[in-house]
Amino acid sequence: MSPVQKDFAGYERALRRYFRISAAGRKTKDREKILKVLGVGNPQEFLGMHIPLWEAKIDELLNPTSTDMLPISISHSYVNWVRGAIRMMPDSARVKIFTSKLKATGLKKAILTLLSRMGRNAPRDFEVVHVELVEKVHKDTLFTVKDSSGRKHRIYLSRFGCVGEYIYSGLPGLVGLPALPVVYHQTPQGEEVLLKPKEEGINIYLDDESPVSRILKDGDWWVEGSARHDALGDCLGTALRYGHYVAGPGKQVVMIDNIELFHLDEADVRIFEPICEFLPKKAYPEDGAKRTALQNRMQKAYDLAYRDQMNIIAGEWGQIERYLVEMRRHVRTYSGEVFETVLANVRARVFAKR
Repeated sequence: MSPVQKDFAGYERALRRYFRISAAGRKTKDREKILKVLGVGNPQEFLGMHIPLWEAKIDELLNPTSTDMLPISISHSYVNWVRGAIRMMPDSARVKIFTSKLKATGLKKAILTLLSRMGRNAPRDFEVVHVELVEKVHKDTLFTVKDSSGRKHRIYLSRFGCVGEYIYSGLPGLVGLPALPVVYHQTPQGEEVLLKPKEEGINIYLDDESPVSRILKDGDWWVEGSARHDALGDCLGTALRYGHYVAGPGKQVVMIDNIELFHLDEADVRIFEPICEFLPKKAYPEDGAKRTALQNRMQKAYDLAYRDQMNIIAGEWGQIERYLVEMRRHVRTYSGEVFETVLANVRARVFAKR
């Protein structure tokens, strides 16, 4: 057993002893002791942070039967304080906390399933080597694992909008579009989580470092890829697109964070700035003539790709319908509507837009 494994085994033993104490019976000294075993250098300072009910929330963080690395069931105004406090922990402490959650929650098996979908050679095992918290509320935890072949993979564990992303995830592949693999997992304790790889490439909307030369070089395939995903998104009623396009390797655009589906009413509000308007404004903010010329060219390319993709979607409607029928329980739970109504509305979108 390596020193790291021995250290973790010692923490697990201490954790079991800690949770044998009733919630009401746990004292500050008990929490200081477990934090010291965890590797927190100054437990008293950590416990003394001015966050309401902070000591009790530490129990939520350490709980090996919960996937949560960001206990925010207190007032939302303290979320950043809590996130900041946990970020102050040594990385090795966050790794031990997260690793201790893998077995009881079933996350280990779910992570292995995701790793098998990410590459040809499915690893036999892995170890968590890094854990961080991210700002986006639908991406609670970003962690890095090293598999049995020594390869490292960065993975998101999401606890928000999981069912929407899960429903969406199987659809792009049915109509020839690239998509990131995901694994939906319900823990024995009833939590719903989604695992997905950290996307490679640049976020077309949010990346601030794309010079004009990059937009002119890659903008055509960015626009075409985005148009094809927009066609599918319009059929499914995806509500959010700003910041959801990622241009990755192999000149492929993927859509990320598709947590809002089935907004199929024309009156539904959407956050959407068309890519063929956004990119020309970004490339030529001060030159109206060049901006207009680029926008016209990109609009034509967008419309052509969009129409072509809509024809593909209509041609594959049988597969789409079968997939949604298989997902009927999730669709009904997610939308709160009668499944047949949702299916009919999606079908109407598919064939009305040809």
